[in-house]
Amino acid sequence: MWNFLWHLRGATPVPARISDAQVLERVEKLLADQRKPVIPSRPTELRFESPLWDSPLGPNWLAMVIYDRGSFRIEHGAHGRRLRYDLRSLHGFVFCLGAAIIFFAAGVMNARLPGGVRYAAFAFTWLYGMNMVLAWARVPRAIRKAVSAE
Repeated sequence: MWNFLWHLRGATPVPARISDAQVLERVEKLLADQRKPVIPSRPTELRFESPLWDSPLGPNWLAMVIYDRGSFRIEHGAHGRRLRYDLRSLHGFVFCLGAAIIFFAAGVMNARLPGGVRYAAFAFTWLYGMNMVLAWARVPRAIRKAVSAE
Protein backbone atom coordinates (compact mmCIF):
# COMPACT_ATOMS: atom_id res chain seq x y z
CA MET A 1 0.00 0.00 0.00
CA TRP A 2 2.69 2.50 0.97
CA ASN A 3 5.31 1.10 -1.38
CA PHE A 4 4.83 4.00 -3.79
CA LEU A 5 7.18 5.83 -1.42
CA TRP A 6 10.12 3.62 -2.38
CA HIS A 7 9.12 2.37 -5.85
CA LEU A 8 9.37 4.00 -9.24
CA ARG A 9 7.28 2.23 -11.82
CA GLY A 10 6.75 3.19 -15.40
CA ALA A 11 6.90 2.21 -19.04
CA THR A 12 8.34 3.59 -22.22
CA PRO A 13 7.42 2.66 -25.79
CA VAL A 14 9.90 0.58 -27.75
CA PRO A 15 10.52 1.68 -31.35
CA ALA A 16 9.40 -0.92 -33.91
CA ARG A 17 12.79 -0.93 -35.67
CA ILE A 18 14.58 -2.25 -32.58
CA SER A 19 14.48 -5.93 -31.62
CA ASP A 20 13.84 -7.13 -28.07
CA ALA A 21 17.47 -8.24 -27.79
CA GLN A 22 18.70 -4.77 -28.80
CA VAL A 23 16.43 -3.12 -26.23
CA LEU A 24 17.77 -5.36 -23.48
CA GLU A 25 21.35 -4.70 -24.63
CA ARG A 26 20.71 -0.97 -24.34
CA VAL A 27 19.17 -1.34 -20.91
CA GLU A 28 22.10 -3.52 -19.86
CA LYS A 29 24.51 -0.81 -21.03
CA LEU A 30 22.50 1.80 -19.11
CA LEU A 31 22.72 -0.34 -15.97
CA ALA A 32 26.46 -0.82 -16.47
CA ASP A 33 26.88 2.96 -16.83
CA GLN A 34 24.86 3.38 -13.61
CA ARG A 35 27.04 0.75 -11.86
CA LYS A 36 24.15 -1.63 -11.31
CA PRO A 37 25.08 -5.33 -11.70
CA VAL A 38 22.72 -7.14 -14.06
CA ILE A 39 21.08 -10.41 -13.10
CA PRO A 40 19.84 -12.11 -16.27
CA SER A 41 16.49 -13.80 -15.86
CA ARG A 42 14.16 -14.42 -18.80
CA PRO A 43 14.74 -13.61 -22.49
CA THR A 44 12.60 -10.46 -22.24
CA GLU A 45 13.63 -9.33 -18.75
CA LEU A 46 16.63 -7.90 -16.88
CA ARG A 47 17.02 -7.38 -13.16
CA PHE A 48 19.59 -5.79 -10.89
CA GLU A 49 20.35 -5.83 -7.19
CA SER A 50 22.74 -3.31 -5.75
CA PRO A 51 22.43 -2.65 -2.01
CA LEU A 52 23.49 0.84 -0.99
CA TRP A 53 26.09 -0.55 1.40
CA ASP A 54 27.92 -2.35 -1.44
CA SER A 55 29.51 0.93 -2.54
CA PRO A 56 28.83 3.59 0.10
CA LEU A 57 31.50 5.89 -1.31
CA GLY A 58 30.55 5.32 -4.94
CA PRO A 59 29.54 8.10 -7.32
CA ASN A 60 26.40 9.81 -6.06
CA TRP A 61 25.72 11.82 -9.21
CA LEU A 62 24.36 8.85 -11.15
CA ALA A 63 20.63 8.97 -11.93
CA MET A 64 19.88 5.55 -10.42
CA VAL A 65 22.13 5.77 -7.36
CA ILE A 66 19.20 5.68 -4.89
CA TYR A 67 17.75 2.43 -6.31
CA ASP A 68 18.86 -0.86 -4.78
CA ARG A 69 16.78 -3.27 -6.87
CA GLY A 70 14.97 -3.15 -10.17
CA SER A 71 13.51 -5.05 -13.07
CA PHE A 72 12.97 -4.23 -16.74
CA ARG A 73 10.73 -6.32 -18.98
CA ILE A 74 9.43 -6.02 -22.51
CA GLU A 75 5.69 -6.39 -22.92
CA HIS A 76 3.91 -6.97 -26.20
CA GLY A 77 0.45 -5.45 -26.29
CA ALA A 78 -2.25 -4.15 -28.60
CA HIS A 79 -0.51 -0.77 -28.76
CA GLY A 80 2.94 -2.17 -29.53
CA ARG A 81 5.86 -3.07 -27.31
CA ARG A 82 6.66 -1.30 -24.08
CA LEU A 83 9.58 -1.54 -21.71
CA ARG A 84 8.17 -1.69 -18.19
CA TYR A 85 10.36 -0.96 -15.22
CA ASP A 86 9.98 -1.27 -11.47
CA LEU A 87 12.76 0.25 -9.37
CA ARG A 88 13.01 0.08 -5.59
CA SER A 89 14.75 2.47 -3.20
CA LEU A 90 13.88 0.76 0.07
CA HIS A 91 17.43 0.89 1.45
CA GLY A 92 17.62 4.65 0.84
CA PHE A 93 14.20 5.10 2.43
CA VAL A 94 15.24 3.21 5.57
CA PHE A 95 18.57 5.06 5.76
CA CYS A 96 16.84 8.45 5.52
CA LEU A 97 14.24 7.36 8.07
CA GLY A 98 17.07 6.45 10.44
CA ALA A 99 18.66 9.85 9.90
CA ALA A 100 15.30 11.50 10.59
CA ILE A 101 15.10 9.63 13.91
CA ILE A 102 18.51 11.01 14.88
CA PHE A 103 17.34 14.52 13.99
CA PHE A 104 14.15 13.90 15.97
CA ALA A 105 16.19 12.99 19.06
CA ALA A 106 18.36 16.08 18.66
CA GLY A 107 15.28 18.25 18.19
CA VAL A 108 13.56 16.84 21.26
CA MET A 109 16.66 17.55 23.35
CA ASN A 110 16.90 21.14 22.09
CA ALA A 111 13.32 22.22 21.42
CA ARG A 112 11.02 19.59 22.93
CA LEU A 113 8.60 17.39 20.97
CA PRO A 114 7.36 19.92 18.36
CA GLY A 115 10.96 20.86 17.55
CA GLY A 116 11.92 17.21 17.22
CA VAL A 117 9.07 16.57 14.81
CA ARG A 118 10.05 19.61 12.73
CA TYR A 119 13.72 18.57 12.63
CA ALA A 120 12.83 15.00 11.67
CA ALA A 121 10.38 16.09 8.97
CA PHE A 122 12.90 18.52 7.52
CA ALA A 123 15.71 15.93 7.54
CA PHE A 124 13.61 13.21 5.93
CA THR A 125 12.13 15.56 3.33
CA TRP A 126 15.52 16.97 2.46
CA LEU A 127 17.46 13.70 2.36
CA TYR A 128 14.91 11.36 0.81
CA GLY A 129 12.55 13.78 -0.85
CA MET A 130 15.22 15.61 -2.80
CA ASN A 131 16.84 12.36 -3.92
CA MET A 132 13.49 11.05 -5.12
CA VAL A 133 12.52 14.27 -6.91
CA LEU A 134 15.80 14.14 -8.80
CA ALA A 135 15.36 10.43 -9.55
CA TRP A 136 11.75 10.86 -10.73
CA ALA A 137 12.98 13.44 -13.22
CA ARG A 138 16.23 11.81 -14.33
CA VAL A 139 15.58 8.05 -14.38
CA PRO A 140 12.62 7.90 -16.81
CA ARG A 141 14.50 10.27 -19.13
CA ALA A 142 17.63 8.08 -18.99
CA ILE A 143 15.59 4.95 -19.74
CA ARG A 144 13.79 6.60 -22.67
CA LYS A 145 17.09 7.86 -24.03
CA ALA A 146 18.70 4.42 -23.73
CA VAL A 147 15.82 2.65 -25.45
CA SER A 148 15.36 5.10 -28.32
CA ALA A 149 19.07 5.90 -28.91
CA GLU A 150 20.27 5.60 -32.49
